[in-house]
Amino acid sequence: MLAGAPLRLVPLGLLAFASYAHADWTLVSAGTPVTAIHATSVHQIDAGQRLSQDDIVETPSSGVVQIQDENGNTVALGRDTRVLLTRDAHVALLRGWVKVLHACSVANYATPVVDTERTRFTPADGTALVIAAAPPGYDSADAVFCESGSPKVLAFGKSRSKPVEGRIDAHQFALRAKANETISVSERPDPKFVAAMPVTFRDALRPLPSPANIRNLPTHDLRPVTYDDVSDWLGSALAVRTDPATRFTGRFRARLADPVFRRDVRQHIRELPEWRPLAFP
Repeated sequence: MLAGAPLRLVPLGLLAFASYAHADWTLVSAGTPVTAIHATSVHQIDAGQRLSQDDIVETPSSGVVQIQDENGNTVALGRDTRVLLTRDAHVALLRGWVKVLHACSVANYATPVVDTERTRFTPADGTALVIAAAPPGYDSADAVFCESGSPKVLAFGKSRSKPVEGRIDAHQFALRAKANETISVSERPDPKFVAAMPVTFRDALRPLPSPANIRNLPTHDLRPVTYDDVSDWLGSALAVRTDPATRFTGRFRARLADPVFRRDVRQHIRELPEWRPLAFP
Protein backbone atom coordinates (compact mmCIF):
# COMPACT_ATOMS: atom_id res chain seq x y z
CA MET A 1 0.00 0.00 0.00
CA LEU A 2 1.07 3.62 -0.30
CA ALA A 3 3.67 4.26 2.35
CA GLY A 4 3.00 7.16 4.65
CA ALA A 5 -0.30 8.06 2.97
CA PRO A 6 -3.82 7.43 4.27
CA LEU A 7 -5.80 4.98 2.18
CA ARG A 8 -9.54 4.77 1.95
CA LEU A 9 -12.19 3.23 -0.21
CA VAL A 10 -13.82 5.77 -2.48
CA PRO A 11 -17.13 5.18 -4.31
CA LEU A 12 -16.48 5.56 -8.00
CA GLY A 13 -19.49 7.85 -8.32
CA LEU A 14 -17.67 10.44 -6.21
CA LEU A 15 -14.76 10.46 -8.62
CA ALA A 16 -16.65 12.23 -11.39
CA PHE A 17 -14.31 14.82 -12.81
CA ALA A 18 -15.46 18.44 -12.58
CA SER A 19 -16.27 20.23 -15.82
CA TYR A 20 -13.24 22.42 -16.31
CA ALA A 21 -12.31 24.55 -19.26
CA HIS A 22 -11.99 22.58 -22.47
CA ALA A 23 -8.40 21.81 -23.41
CA ASP A 24 -7.24 21.28 -27.00
CA TRP A 25 -3.96 19.43 -27.42
CA THR A 26 -1.48 20.44 -30.12
CA LEU A 27 1.47 18.38 -31.30
CA VAL A 28 4.34 20.85 -30.82
CA SER A 29 7.36 18.58 -31.34
CA ALA A 30 7.88 15.41 -33.36
CA GLY A 31 11.06 14.26 -35.08
CA THR A 32 9.17 11.87 -37.35
CA PRO A 33 5.50 11.55 -38.35
CA VAL A 34 3.12 10.28 -35.68
CA THR A 35 0.11 8.04 -36.30
CA ALA A 36 -3.30 9.35 -35.24
CA ILE A 37 -6.70 7.67 -35.30
CA HIS A 38 -9.48 10.24 -35.62
CA ALA A 39 -12.99 8.80 -35.38
CA THR A 40 -12.63 5.73 -37.64
CA SER A 41 -9.80 6.98 -39.86
CA VAL A 42 -6.01 6.70 -39.63
CA HIS A 43 -3.58 9.35 -40.80
CA GLN A 44 -0.06 10.67 -40.19
CA ILE A 45 0.54 13.94 -38.34
CA ASP A 46 3.53 16.10 -37.52
CA ALA A 47 4.31 19.20 -35.47
CA GLY A 48 1.65 21.90 -35.69
CA GLN A 49 -1.28 19.49 -35.80
CA ARG A 50 -4.20 20.23 -33.48
CA LEU A 51 -5.71 17.09 -31.98
CA SER A 52 -9.38 16.45 -31.35
CA GLN A 53 -11.20 14.93 -28.43
CA ASP A 54 -10.96 11.11 -28.45
CA ASP A 55 -8.08 11.02 -30.92
CA ILE A 56 -5.72 8.07 -30.48
CA VAL A 57 -2.03 8.94 -30.84
CA GLU A 58 0.67 6.35 -31.51
CA THR A 59 4.32 7.36 -31.42
CA PRO A 60 7.05 5.82 -33.60
CA SER A 61 9.63 3.33 -32.34
CA SER A 62 12.23 6.04 -31.78
CA GLY A 63 12.24 9.55 -30.42
CA VAL A 64 9.96 11.52 -28.11
CA VAL A 65 7.04 13.73 -29.12
CA GLN A 66 5.43 16.52 -27.10
CA ILE A 67 1.86 17.78 -26.90
CA GLN A 68 0.56 20.85 -25.08
CA ASP A 69 -2.78 22.49 -24.37
CA GLU A 70 -3.65 26.17 -24.11
CA ASN A 71 -3.88 25.96 -20.30
CA GLY A 72 -0.20 25.21 -19.68
CA ASN A 73 -0.30 21.41 -19.48
CA THR A 74 2.55 19.58 -21.21
CA VAL A 75 2.84 15.87 -21.98
CA ALA A 76 5.81 14.11 -23.54
CA LEU A 77 5.19 10.71 -25.16
CA GLY A 78 8.01 8.17 -25.32
CA ARG A 79 8.71 5.67 -28.06
CA ASP A 80 6.07 3.03 -28.90
CA THR A 81 3.48 4.80 -26.76
CA ARG A 82 -0.26 4.71 -27.37
CA VAL A 83 -2.67 7.18 -25.77
CA LEU A 84 -6.26 8.28 -26.24
CA LEU A 85 -6.98 11.96 -25.52
CA THR A 86 -10.42 12.27 -23.95
CA ARG A 87 -12.38 15.19 -22.53
CA ASP A 88 -11.05 17.63 -19.89
CA ALA A 89 -7.39 16.74 -20.57
CA HIS A 90 -7.82 13.09 -19.56
CA VAL A 91 -5.23 10.78 -21.13
CA ALA A 92 -5.84 7.03 -21.41
CA LEU A 93 -2.44 5.32 -21.57
CA LEU A 94 -2.63 1.88 -23.17
CA ARG A 95 1.10 1.25 -23.18
CA GLY A 96 4.40 3.08 -23.16
CA TRP A 97 5.80 6.13 -21.38
CA VAL A 98 4.46 9.61 -20.68
CA LYS A 99 5.95 12.51 -18.78
CA VAL A 100 3.40 15.03 -17.52
CA LEU A 101 3.90 18.61 -16.37
CA HIS A 102 0.87 20.24 -14.78
CA ALA A 103 1.62 23.95 -14.46
CA CYS A 104 -1.49 25.82 -15.49
CA SER A 105 -1.38 29.55 -16.05
CA VAL A 106 -5.14 30.15 -16.29
CA ALA A 107 -8.14 29.92 -13.99
CA ASN A 108 -10.67 27.12 -14.31
CA TYR A 109 -8.04 24.83 -15.78
CA ALA A 110 -8.23 21.15 -16.72
CA THR A 111 -5.93 18.76 -14.88
CA PRO A 112 -4.22 16.16 -17.14
CA VAL A 113 -5.44 12.97 -15.45
CA VAL A 114 -3.70 9.82 -16.74
CA ASP A 115 -5.51 6.47 -16.66
CA THR A 116 -3.92 3.08 -17.26
CA GLU A 117 -5.83 -0.19 -17.17
CA ARG A 118 -5.42 -0.45 -13.40
CA THR A 119 -4.36 2.95 -12.05
CA ARG A 120 -5.26 6.65 -12.22
CA PHE A 121 -2.73 9.44 -11.66
CA THR A 122 -3.92 12.98 -10.91
CA PRO A 123 -1.15 15.58 -10.55
CA ALA A 124 -1.49 18.62 -8.32
CA ASP A 125 -0.50 22.01 -9.71
CA GLY A 126 3.25 22.20 -10.24
CA THR A 127 3.60 18.43 -10.52
CA ALA A 128 5.92 16.64 -12.93
CA LEU A 129 5.82 12.86 -13.11
CA VAL A 130 6.90 10.00 -15.34
CA ILE A 131 4.34 7.21 -15.86
CA ALA A 132 4.97 3.88 -17.55
CA ALA A 133 2.37 1.27 -18.47
CA ALA A 134 3.93 -2.19 -18.70
CA PRO A 135 7.57 -1.03 -18.90
CA PRO A 136 10.18 -3.69 -19.76
CA GLY A 137 10.91 -6.13 -16.94
CA TYR A 138 7.84 -5.32 -14.83
CA ASP A 139 5.33 -7.96 -15.99
CA SER A 140 2.55 -5.59 -17.09
CA ALA A 141 2.86 -3.38 -14.00
CA ASP A 142 2.26 0.36 -13.79
CA ALA A 143 5.18 2.42 -12.53
CA VAL A 144 5.49 6.12 -11.74
CA PHE A 145 8.26 8.44 -10.60
CA CYS A 146 7.24 11.77 -9.08
CA GLU A 147 9.78 14.39 -10.06
CA SER A 148 7.99 17.21 -8.23
CA GLY A 149 4.68 17.91 -6.54
CA SER A 150 2.36 15.43 -4.86
CA PRO A 151 0.04 13.55 -7.24
CA LYS A 152 -2.99 11.52 -6.18
CA VAL A 153 -3.01 7.86 -7.12
CA LEU A 154 -6.02 5.54 -7.39
CA ALA A 155 -5.52 1.78 -7.53
CA PHE A 156 -8.54 0.22 -9.25
CA GLY A 157 -9.82 -3.20 -8.27
CA LYS A 158 -11.28 -5.65 -10.76
CA SER A 159 -14.71 -4.01 -10.63
CA ARG A 160 -13.29 -0.45 -10.62
CA SER A 161 -16.04 0.41 -8.12
CA LYS A 162 -13.91 0.72 -4.96
CA PRO A 163 -10.48 2.13 -5.84
CA VAL A 164 -7.88 2.60 -3.12
CA GLU A 165 -6.70 6.20 -2.90
CA GLY A 166 -3.34 7.59 -1.80
CA ARG A 167 -0.60 10.07 -2.67
CA ILE A 168 3.09 10.01 -3.45
CA ASP A 169 5.55 12.81 -2.86
CA ALA A 170 8.41 14.34 -4.81
CA HIS A 171 11.23 11.90 -5.67
CA GLN A 172 9.20 8.85 -4.66
CA PHE A 173 8.70 5.85 -6.93
CA ALA A 174 5.48 3.82 -6.97
CA LEU A 175 4.77 0.44 -8.50
CA ARG A 176 1.39 -1.19 -9.10
CA ALA A 177 1.92 -4.87 -9.88
CA LYS A 178 -0.55 -6.63 -12.17
CA ALA A 179 -1.75 -9.01 -9.44
CA ASN A 180 -1.68 -6.51 -6.58
CA GLU A 181 -4.55 -4.14 -5.76
CA THR A 182 -2.35 -1.81 -3.71
CA ILE A 183 0.67 0.27 -4.66
CA SER A 184 4.17 -0.10 -3.21
CA VAL A 185 6.19 3.07 -2.72
CA SER A 186 9.94 3.56 -2.34
CA GLU A 187 11.98 6.68 -1.69
CA ARG A 188 13.93 6.50 -4.96
CA PRO A 189 13.29 5.12 -8.44
CA ASP A 190 14.20 1.55 -9.25
CA PRO A 191 17.43 1.42 -11.34
CA LYS A 192 15.66 -0.89 -13.80
CA PHE A 193 12.97 1.75 -14.31
CA VAL A 194 15.56 4.48 -14.88
CA ALA A 195 17.45 2.32 -17.38
CA ALA A 196 14.31 1.67 -19.44
CA MET A 197 13.00 5.25 -19.28
CA PRO A 198 13.49 7.49 -22.36
CA VAL A 199 16.74 9.36 -21.84
CA THR A 200 15.15 12.77 -22.47
CA PHE A 201 12.72 12.12 -19.59
CA ARG A 202 15.65 12.63 -17.19
CA ASP A 203 15.60 16.33 -18.11
CA ALA A 204 13.02 18.80 -16.85
CA LEU A 205 9.93 18.96 -19.08
CA ARG A 206 9.36 22.48 -20.36
CA PRO A 207 6.65 23.98 -22.57
CA LEU A 208 7.76 24.69 -26.13
CA PRO A 209 6.72 27.62 -28.33
CA SER A 210 3.60 26.86 -30.32
CA PRO A 211 4.21 26.22 -34.04
CA ALA A 212 3.48 29.21 -36.23
CA ASN A 213 0.79 27.53 -38.30
CA ILE A 214 -1.58 25.37 -36.28
CA ARG A 215 -3.49 22.95 -38.52
CA ASN A 216 -6.82 21.25 -37.93
CA LEU A 217 -7.37 17.64 -38.90
CA PRO A 218 -6.64 16.89 -42.56
CA THR A 219 -9.37 15.85 -44.96
CA HIS A 220 -7.03 13.83 -47.21
CA ASP A 221 -4.50 10.99 -46.87
CA LEU A 222 -6.90 9.16 -44.56
CA ARG A 223 -7.58 5.44 -44.60
CA PRO A 224 -10.24 3.44 -42.74
CA VAL A 225 -9.14 1.93 -39.45
CA THR A 226 -8.46 -1.82 -39.53
CA TYR A 227 -8.96 -4.36 -36.76
CA ASP A 228 -5.20 -4.60 -36.24
CA ASP A 229 -5.06 -0.82 -35.72
CA VAL A 230 -7.39 -1.00 -32.72
CA SER A 231 -7.33 -4.61 -31.51
CA ASP A 232 -5.29 -3.79 -28.40
CA TRP A 233 -7.70 -0.98 -27.52
CA LEU A 234 -10.80 -3.13 -28.07
CA GLY A 235 -9.47 -5.86 -25.78
CA SER A 236 -8.06 -3.61 -23.08
CA ALA A 237 -9.35 -3.05 -19.55
CA LEU A 238 -9.24 0.74 -19.92
CA ALA A 239 -12.32 2.59 -18.70
CA VAL A 240 -12.62 4.41 -22.05
CA ARG A 241 -13.47 1.10 -23.73
CA THR A 242 -16.95 1.00 -22.19
CA ASP A 243 -17.50 4.54 -20.87
CA PRO A 244 -20.68 5.97 -22.47
CA ALA A 245 -18.77 8.99 -23.83
CA THR A 246 -16.05 6.93 -25.51
CA ARG A 247 -17.54 3.43 -25.87
CA PHE A 248 -15.65 1.60 -28.61
CA THR A 249 -18.68 -0.37 -29.82
CA GLY A 250 -20.34 2.94 -30.64
CA ARG A 251 -17.25 4.49 -32.16
CA PHE A 252 -16.16 1.61 -34.41
CA ARG A 253 -19.38 -0.28 -35.11
CA ALA A 254 -19.67 1.35 -38.54
CA ARG A 255 -16.52 -0.53 -39.53
CA LEU A 256 -18.47 -3.80 -39.28
CA ALA A 257 -19.77 -2.93 -42.73
CA ASP A 258 -16.29 -3.88 -43.92
CA PRO A 259 -16.22 -7.70 -44.33
CA VAL A 260 -12.60 -7.98 -43.19
CA PHE A 261 -13.17 -5.94 -40.02
CA ARG A 262 -16.30 -7.97 -39.24
CA ARG A 263 -14.44 -11.25 -39.82
CA ASP A 264 -11.63 -10.21 -37.47
CA VAL A 265 -14.04 -9.16 -34.73
CA ARG A 266 -15.91 -12.46 -35.01
CA GLN A 267 -12.65 -14.40 -34.79
CA HIS A 268 -11.84 -12.68 -31.48
CA ILE A 269 -15.35 -12.51 -30.06
CA ARG A 270 -14.40 -14.38 -26.87
CA GLU A 271 -12.21 -11.44 -25.89
CA LEU A 272 -14.82 -8.92 -27.09
CA PRO A 273 -18.13 -9.94 -25.46
CA GLU A 274 -19.75 -6.52 -25.92
CA TRP A 275 -19.33 -6.92 -29.70
CA ARG A 276 -21.32 -10.16 -29.91
CA PRO A 277 -24.76 -8.50 -30.44
CA LEU A 278 -23.23 -6.35 -33.20
CA ALA A 279 -21.14 -8.99 -34.92
CA PHE A 280 -23.88 -11.65 -34.71
CA PRO A 281 -27.16 -9.71 -34.97
